[in-house]
Amino acid sequence: MPDPAAAARMLFAARRPGTALNNLPPEALPRDLAEAYAAQDALVALLAVQSGPVAGYKVGCTNASAREMLQLDSPFSGRCFAQEITTAPAMVDSSELHMVGIEPEIAVRIQRDMAPGTAWTDNDAVLCIGEIMPAIEIVESRFATWPLMGILSAVADNGVHRHLILGKGVPDWSREKIERSQVTLSVNGKCVSEGCAANVDGGPFAVVAWLANHLNARGLILRAGEIVTTGVMTDIFDGGPGESISADFDLPGQVTVTVS
Repeated sequence: MPDPAAAARMLFAARRPGTALNNLPPEALPRDLAEAYAAQDALVALLAVQSGPVAGYKVGCTNASAREMLQLDSPFSGRCFAQEITTAPAMVDSSELHMVGIEPEIAVRIQRDMAPGTAWTDNDAVLCIGEIMPAIEIVESRFATWPLMGILSAVADNGVHRHLILGKGVPDWSREKIERSQVTLSVNGKCVSEGCAANVDGGPFAVVAWLANHLNARGLILRAGEIVTTGVMTDIFDGGPGESISADFDLPGQVTVTVS
C-alpha cells in the first residue's frame, strides 16, 4: 500500500523554495481517491504548523472545463488555512509559488453544523449559510507536470489550493441573486474572462451540499464558522508578476490582487 505520510512529506518539501515534482513515486502514489485523501490529511497536518488551523474548504472541478482539464467526473475538496485566508485588496509574491492560478469564485461562511444523519441538498445548504462573499482562490500545483500528473496527485496535493482572498460580504443576499451572479475578470484593466455562477454544477449551494455529504462520508463535519469556496466561475487564469487583477461581481462586489 502506498505510504500517505511519504506522499505528504514529498508534497510539503516541493513547496517553494523546494523544487516542483514531476510525479509521485510508486511507493507514495495513491491508487484511488480514498488513498489520495489519506495523503491529503497527512499533508494538511504538516501545513497547519506553518499556515494555522484549518478554517474551511475549497471545492474543485465544479465546472465542465475544470473537469475536462483534470479528466474527472466529480468534484474534489481541499482545506483552507487560517493564515492563507486574506481580505481584498491583497498581494501575492509569485516567487513563493510555482504557479499563480486565478479563480473567481463565490465563498460562503457556514452558520450551522452540517452533521451526518441526513442527505444534504441545495435547499438545506441555503439554510446553513450565514454569509456570502465574492472571492478569488489562488491555486498552485506542486507538480511541474500540472495538470498531467493526474487527479489522485492533485487531491493529495490539498486539491492544489494555496490562498483564498475574500471580498466584502454580500448585503441582503438571496438564493436567486447568488445563482444568477456574473463576474468579469480583468488584468491591468483589460477583460480576460467572463463567467457566471451557473457555470458551477448546480450552483454554489449544490456545491456546499456536495461538500457536506462528502465530508460526512469521510466521518467529518462541515462546521459553523468554516468558509467554503465553491468553484471557479470562469476559466482559470495564469497570473504573473506585474499584474493587477480584479474580479468584478454583479452581486455587487470586487476582489483585487496584485501579483509581484
